[in-house]
Amino acid sequence: MPTTREVLEAAIGLEKRSMALYARFAKTFADNPRLHEFWFGMARDEARHVGALDLVTTVLDFEEVLDRPSPVVLEAATMARLGALLERGAREAEGGLEIGRALGLALEVEETELEDKVGDLLKALQQHDEYERCMRLLVHDLGELSYMIEQYCQDPALLQRCDELVNHHAETLRLSAAH
Repeated sequence: MPTTREVLEAAIGLEKRSMALYARFAKTFADNPRLHEFWFGMARDEARHVGALDLVTTVLDFEEVLDRPSPVVLEAATMARLGALLERGAREAEGGLEIGRALGLALEVEETELEDKVGDLLKALQQHDEYERCMRLLVHDLGELSYMIEQYCQDPALLQRCDELVNHHAETLRLSAAH
C-alpha cells in the first residue's frame, strides 16, 4: 500500500508533465496568439494543480500524516498510460503538429483518471476547499478545450467526448457543493 506522500508525489509528477506538454503546445502554436494563449492557460492551470497538491503535501507534513497508507491509490496502469501519452505528445510536438491533433492529445490527457484520483485524494484527506478549487478549474479548462475543439477541429466525435467530460465533472462538482 503506497503512502500518501508517494501518491501525492506521483500525482505532482504527472501534473508537471501535463504542464510541460501544454507549455510545449504553447510554443508550437506561438504564431497564433489565440492558440498560444489557450495552451499557455492550460499549462498555467496545470501549474495551479501542482501548487495545490504541494500545499496539501505541506499541510499534511505538518500534521505528520504523509507517511501513512494513502486513502486513494494511483494504479500503475493509469500512471503508465498517462506517462506514455505525455511522452508521445511531447515527441509529436517536437516535429510540429496540427491543432486538431494537439486538441485530441489534450482531451486524451484530460480523460485519464488522474484528475478523478486527485479529487478523490483531496476529499479523502479532508481538503474540501482545494478539491472544489481544482474541480472548478478542471471544468473551466474542459469548457475551454471544448470551445477550441469546436472552433478549430470540426470533429463532432471529439467534441462530444469533451462535452461529456465537461458534463461529468460539472455534475460531480455540483453534487459535491450540495453536500
